[in-house]
Parts: sequence; structure tokens; C-alpha cells
Amino acid sequence: PIVYLEAETSLSTVVLTLGFIDVGIVPCLVNKRLPKDSPREQLQVVSSKGPFVIISAGKPIDRPPPDTETPRPTDEWLPEPPQKTRVAGDPDRWAAIVFTSGSSGTPKPAVLTYRNLVVNALISNENLPLLPGDRWLLSLPLYHVSGLGILFRCLVAGATIVVPEADEALADAINRYDITHVSLVATQLHRLLRDGVDLSGLTAILLGGGPAPERLVREAVERGLPLHTTYGLTETASQVTTTRPGDSLEKLLTSGKPLREGTIAIAEDGEILVRGETRFAGYLRDGEIEEPFTENGWFATGDLGSFDRDGYLHVVGRKDNMFISGGENIHPEEIEAELCRIEGVESSIVVPVDNEEFGQRPVAFVRTDSGEIDPAKILEALEDRLPRFKVPDAIYAWPDDLADTGLKASRAELRMRATEGHRES
Repeated sequence: PIVYLEAETSLSTVVLTLGFIDVGIVPCLVNKRLPKDSPREQLQVVSSKGPFVIISAGKPIDRPPPDTETPRPTDEWLPEPPQKTRVAGDPDRWAAIVFTSGSSGTPKPAVLTYRNLVVNALISNENLPLLPGDRWLLSLPLYHVSGLGILFRCLVAGATIVVPEADEALADAINRYDITHVSLVATQLHRLLRDGVDLSGLTAILLGGGPAPERLVREAVERGLPLHTTYGLTETASQVTTTRPGDSLEKLLTSGKPLREGTIAIAEDGEILVRGETRFAGYLRDGEIEEPFTENGWFATGDLGSFDRDGYLHVVGRKDNMFISGGENIHPEEIEAELCRIEGVESSIVVPVDNEEFGQRPVAFVRTDSGEIDPAKILEALEDRLPRFKVPDAIYAWPDDLADTGLKASRAELRMRATEGHRES
């Protein structure tokens, strides 16, 4: 059975999610802040047969006071790495349905098994040790695979899952609950550094959700923060590659090394392929499972990348984001990286708009610390960093009404807005 769970960040939702998984009910986790009709539209993708049970986490569960002490190890104990993967019960039973980000198209319902989630947690904890008494903040939503991954890492390690209060500021939660581990996207880390938040008590910062701006990584390293960059996706229950403890700045500017050998490869055209125990069961379409895998079990991610001589992954961008302008291939992520090197730029998204002369041209949406943008100044800075054909034709301010979750924005939505803006101008 499948239950549709509006996954807000609350203790009630955590208990419901884990409770459903424990008794064999599959939670389909979705964003509670979606437009009113979106949940039922997404349910029609999962199954058109119905009826559906839609649950929101109701009355909050009583929680311990924030100063409650959690016992911590007093000696230098580290858990022994598992000799082989052991998963209780039926390891390949469906555990959860999580929608892909949909940043480049319609979100897809990915079916994750119990094995996927447990194994990903185990290999993550082998790389970034997590001990009983450590505290991982639930800093990302449960409808996102990174949020779900936090639960399972803590469960297999015996660590504490810390659920912040509703609308509690990230900085306040990190200090209030004596957090040791935190998962962040670039926007969250940027704001913490900008506001001068004390992060010295953290043992590990796992930075994902897309390529990290070089300027951001450098600043974190200069401050001596325990940063780890990573590459992962919904279809692998979170991490695939992650940097190692003690890695240099050079390595932190990559997406890390494979957490398990033989689970990632690069196709001839540069596309990243993944397989192994963390690879999902498939996409759910009208009650039927679709398995988009090769005969050897590989899943084509749609991401482009390469390995350096030390085996660290460098992600170039999405295959379906690339477009051609005047015969030249343009990867939006390259332009976005340069935009984020400009002082004051917090994040950016580059999309193509139709152009009679060149076919398509790039335009950029930019979010700044101040909320104000100076298009001429930004374009001038880019002209010293990029070939002329890669410099955007226009710079737009980040739309105020765009959902500010810190996760991936919809390129399709922004492309539509950019096209409308060009028509009006």
C-alpha cells in the first residue's frame, strides 16, 4: 500500500515516515508547499486508479526541551566497517517514493527500496564517521532525498536526528542543539558565511544539491570548516561520490570519489552512469514500475562529467541543459559558476531564449546578497571571464515569487519567464 504524505519538516512527519516504512506501508513524500492541485496531479502519475490517502502531519508530538543532554562517547571508539551489507527483513521491498527535483522537466516518482536507503547510509558513514551521541540536523526537507538520507544515516549509526522547530532559523538551530553534522546546499552555506555564523562546533558539513561555487568552497576552507563536497541523485538514495576527510582545497573543488567502487562510470559521450545496491528500483507510472536500466544494470543520470587522475569526479552539467548558440555548445553551469564568482552574487540560473540570428542565446537570473542587481556591472565582469558568445544577453533579478527552498529551481519555469521578458522588451 502507498500513502501520500505531505512531508513538512516536523517531528510528526519523521515519526510517520519511519513508522510507515517499518510496517510496510510506502510513503510517497511530497512538498506541502506545492500549489493546491499539485498533489493530486502527482498522484495521477503514480497511479490513476485511486482512491488515495493524503496525510499531513497533524498535531505536533511532544518533544524534549532543547537543553536535554544526549550521552556521547568518552573514548576514541569508532565502529568497525561492515564486512558485507546486511539489511534486515526483505531488503528489496519498496521503502519510499521520492519525486526527482524536476529542475529540467517534470518531476518523476522514483521508488527507493529499503536496501537502497540502508546501504547508502552505511557507505556514507564509512566515509564520514557518525557516532552515537552525534547530532545531524534535519536541515533539508524530507520530500528531498537528502533529507530522507539524514534519517537513515542516524538510524544505522545510533546517532541523534535533530528536528528544528517550524520556521526556526538554520543558524539558530545549529547552535541551539549543539549540532555536529549538517547537510547543506550552496545557498544555505553562503548565507551562513555571509552572516558570520559560528560553525566551529561542527564535525562535518556535507555540501550537495549541485556544483558548489568555487568562491564558496575557498571561503569555507579558509575558515577551517570541515567541508565535504558530494555528488548524488534521487535515483541513488543520495550520495554517489564524496570527498574524504582531510582532502585538500583542490579536491574539495570536485564532487569527490566513489563511496563504493564499481558503482559509477563515464559513457563515451561523457554521461555519468550509476549502478549498484543504492540504485533505485525504477520510476512508478500508473501503478507499474519502469526500469530505465541497461543489461548491465547501469542507469544514465543525464549528468555530464569526468574523473581526474586521482579518481575524483568533476561534474560538467546536465546533458539536457546544453544548447547551441551560433554553432557553439553552451553549458549553462559554466556561466553560472562564473556568475557566482562575482562579489555579492549568491546564486544564478542561466537559460536559453530563442534568437533569430543565433538560434538560442543565454540569459541569466541572479540572486544577490542585497536583493538588488546591476546588470551592466555583472555583464562587464563576465566579459573578462568568458568568451563573448557565452556572455548572457540579459541579466534578470531573481523572481520574488519563486519558492525559496534552497534546492534546485525549475529551469523550465525560469526559461518561460525569460522568454516573456524578451517579448516585452
